[in-house]
Amino acid sequence: MIGTIVSLDFGAYLVIAEGTLYRCHLPKTDKFILSPVVGDRVTVDAVSNQILTIHERTSFIKRPRLANLSHLFIVSSLVEPVFSFHLVALFITFARFYNLGVTVVMTKTDKMDPQTYAMYWQYLNEHHFPVIFFSQKDLEVSQLIKAIKPHHLVAFAGQTGVGKSTLINALDPEFARKIGTYSQALGRGKHQTKEVILLPFGQGFIADTPGFSSLTLPMTKTDAAKVFPGFESQFQGCKFFNCTHQHEPDCAIQALVNRGKISVEIYQDYLKIIDKLPEQKEFH
Repeated sequence: MIGTIVSLDFGAYLVIAEGTLYRCHLPKTDKFILSPVVGDRVTVDAVSNQILTIHERTSFIKRPRLANLSHLFIVSSLVEPVFSFHLVALFITFARFYNLGVTVVMTKTDKMDPQTYAMYWQYLNEHHFPVIFFSQKDLEVSQLIKAIKPHHLVAFAGQTGVGKSTLINALDPEFARKIGTYSQALGRGKHQTKEVILLPFGQGFIADTPGFSSLTLPMTKTDAAKVFPGFESQFQGCKFFNCTHQHEPDCAIQALVNRGKISVEIYQDYLKIIDKLPEQKEFH
């Protein structure tokens, strides 16, 4: 029987398979090269409650530890906290490094006119990062529901206070009950987003995770130069394959900035991001 790991707890794995929740363990003679993580597709023995096989992953993120994520919804607010394209770009760069689909969700549109930042919405849409606007007054989530593809594992990322929990609860008021069911199965108290939990939604899952409130990019300057929003389709025009779009000659990105095709503000946000990244991979 094949299922999905929806939560972990010190050797116990909660697995949803064929609509039933199982508390599973690894065999005593652990033969797995990889340790199972939330999101893994696994074959389980429903009699012994053992995990027999870990299926091949489509993606794996170390922090938060999550397998088979396919889409990241980047949540940002217009106010409280104030909108920052730098943070949105940071999350998109992270997502594209792992080849994840991206949707930007702007909250608190009832408190500020979104057109204040129209330049950024236009830039994101031009580069195929759709933007959904969300008012906490009417809690209209139909666009968001349409953006969540069936059979996919998605997650919501963003600063604390931008409204991620409000969005998730608006998608399905039953989520609070499902989290309680997981906690009961693990013999613990109320879940407070201290670990990754998958919430069934439609025919897929939504990841409820603490690890996306802030993040450090696990990449080099060159990696980020290739996946920063708006650069993916352009960097091939650079003379050097490892161009960081700073001082190199014949740089396609710098040329676009000089011609006004990429705004100076967006380019400055890019420079802030890569300034903190290493030149090459660091081995530990």
